[in-house]
Amino acid sequence: MKKCGVVIESLSAVGVLNKLSAAGISVLGAEKIQKNAITVWVDGKDCKKVFAILRGSCYNIKEVKSRGVERVRRWCIKSAGLLVGAALFLLLVCGFQNRILRVEVTGSGAYYSAQVMDILEEGGAKTFSASPAENAQIKASILALPRVSFCSLRFDGGVLKVVVEVSDENALSSSSPLLSPATGQVTELTLVRGRACVQVGDSVEQGALIVDASMEDGRSVLVMARVTVRYFVQQEYALNEREALAQAELDYGVLQECVTSPTENGILIEGYATATSSVNL
Repeated sequence: MKKCGVVIESLSAVGVLNKLSAAGISVLGAEKIQKNAITVWVDGKDCKKVFAILRGSCYNIKEVKSRGVERVRRWCIKSAGLLVGAALFLLLVCGFQNRILRVEVTGSGAYYSAQVMDILEEGGAKTFSASPAENAQIKASILALPRVSFCSLRFDGGVLKVVVEVSDENALSSSSPLLSPATGQVTELTLVRGRACVQVGDSVEQGALIVDASMEDGRSVLVMARVTVRYFVQQEYALNEREALAQAELDYGVLQECVTSPTENGILIEGYATATSSVNL
C-alpha cells in the first residue's frame, strides 16, 4: 500500500481526524509533532481528497511527506537520471574489470613486442577481450621465439603485463646483414631487428641486401630477420617422369605449379621453389 502524510497546523488540529473520517477517508495513522500540528497518514490514492476536503478550512496544510514504498518510489522518480548513471557505471565497472584495456611487454625481450601482440591475438587475448584463463599455449608460443628463456603473464587492473626475458645477446652467432638466397620474388619477410631494404612482393637478385645492420640514423644493430624467396626452376633429368619428380623434390623441395615435359634425354621439370635464409632467427 502506498501511503502519504499530510502535516496539518490548526488550533484544533486533532479535530481533522473526525473531519476526514466523516468524509470517508481512512486514516492509517496520526502523529502529533507540535502542540498545534499533527501528521496524518492516509492511503496514497486518498491524498488528493484530503487536500480537497481541507481546502478553504481553518486548517493550514504545510507539506506532504511520503512514507515507506511511496517515499522510495518518489525518490526514484526524482533521481532517475542519477540512478541510470549509477547503474551504467556499475555495468561498466563489472563489465571491464576482467577485460584487457592495455598490454605491456617488458623485460630484455621487449623488442619482441610486435610478435608477442600477434601471439596474444591468435590466443584470443586482445584489447577489450577477457583475460585468458588458460595461457599455457600463449606462453609456449612466446617461449618458442629465438633465445626467449622466460615468459610470464599477469593481469592487473585491466592491464595484461607480459614479461619476456632472453638469453645473453653476446652469445648470438652473427652480426652480418641478411642477403637474398636466390633470384626471385620475396614472399615472406620476418624482421625483429635491422633495417628492411625490400618488402614482400619485391623482385630480388641472389645475394641482394634484404635487411641491413646499419639503420638510417647511422646506428649499427644486430640483425634478426628471416626471408623467403620464390624462384623459377627449370631442370632436365635423364630419368623417367616419376624418378625425375622425386629427384627434383630432393634438389629443390616441393615445387609449386610443377610441369613435366618429355625431352630427347629424359624429362624437363619446370616450376617454382622457395629458398629461405635467416640471421639470428
